Amino acid sequence: MTLTQFHLMLNHLPIFGMIVLFFLMAHAVFFKKENLMRIYLWYFAAAALVTIPVFLTGDPSSEYLKSVFPDVNNELLENHETFGYISLIINLVLGVSGLAALRFFKNKEVLPSWFKYTFLIVALISVVAISWTGKTGGEIRHTEIAAEHTSIK
Repeated sequence: MTLTQFHLMLNHLPIFGMIVLFFLMAHAVFFKKENLMRIYLWYFAAAALVTIPVFLTGDPSSEYLKSVFPDVNNELLENHETFGYISLIINLVLGVSGLAALRFFKNKEVLPSWFKYTFLIVALISVVAISWTGKTGGEIRHTEIAAEHTSIK
């Protein structure tokens, strides 16, 4: 398996993982399910870890794409790389802050409200960023989803 194939296969996990985890965590926060919140914090850390190899295989995939398709749109590649980096940072912040909360609030029965709602806001930002990363990645080879091709004639 090449790094490009690995990138294309693995990139869906953090996208769907963050979307599903956001809704699960929102449910747990709003319905005050403390045990579920703590479990989901572990899952956020795992999803953040999966984001690392996805990001690291992005550059070799880009170079491969340029060698096979010399007319590939470099602007699309750069946009995808930029959003990939932003998503990586946000996901790592979520993962690390989730693990830190598990450590620092270990002896508390209830996680502080400020943490829960801040975490949810950052998780929502992560969902938007990583979804946009997926969209820009799809536009590289799937021209049918590019902005100029969205109208039906």
